[in-house]
Amino acid sequence: MKEALCIIGGSGFYDFLPSPSEKLVETPFSSEPVGIYYSEVKNRDLYFLPRHGKGHSIPPHRINFRANIYALHHLSISRVLSTSAVGSAQTEIKPGTYVLLDQFIDFIRPITFFEDGFSIKFSDGHELSGVVHTDMTQPYCPDLRHHISEVLSQIPHSRLHGTYCCAAGPRFETPAEIKAFQSMGGDVVGMTNSSEAILCRELGICYSSIAVVTNFAAGLQQQVNHQEVIDLFNQRASELKNILNDVIELIPPNKTCSCRSHLSE
Repeated sequence: MKEALCIIGGSGFYDFLPSPSEKLVETPFSSEPVGIYYSEVKNRDLYFLPRHGKGHSIPPHRINFRANIYALHHLSISRVLSTSAVGSAQTEIKPGTYVLLDQFIDFIRPITFFEDGFSIKFSDGHELSGVVHTDMTQPYCPDLRHHISEVLSQIPHSRLHGTYCCAAGPRFETPAEIKAFQSMGGDVVGMTNSSEAILCRELGICYSSIAVVTNFAAGLQQQVNHQEVIDLFNQRASELKNILNDVIELIPPNKTCSCRSHLSE
């Protein structure tokens, strides 16, 4: 059996699997179970997690990232492909572009599993607890990025690298904030992606992400509103599903990357 893989869907991307069943996973981080959808496709266990809940019911600043990622670990999911709707901070990165993220900037939301006595045991018997420092030199799994780039390189409106800037949300950014992100080398801006990347790395889960540019950020267009985000993502949803399916076909049964080796007590 191939290692399990999960798709995390962002704004506008609320389903992926054929005829899924729902699994409710209890975690130490929430009184409510995490709902994750499951199907077996071509001898692979595939899962789908809607980041914002059913019907986009959870705003970005209220997402329980730790409960979500812990639930993936509980289900022995080893690799995650995520999608994110983002705003463009650069005029040359136009709405409709796919951006394969390779770096992020996040000074907004400090997040970790390793506090308040948390400990985790991995499938190989290794246990981790106490103060843990995580290397994020390559914040997105290089192996997954390689397979995504193989597919996106065939898509005209794609960019195979990009720096994601995280904002707190749920409000959109000001033009001054976007200028600050630009000065730091930011390409796109969103509210969720980096938290998932950090927590997945802490639990040794491979994580990579395709960002879909839905609008220009504040100061690069007259006004930003959430409906244009949803509308553009809906235009790309079918193509994005095809891209993800093509990527999944390329992912080997077992991972060979070093995403588990970036933790130190």
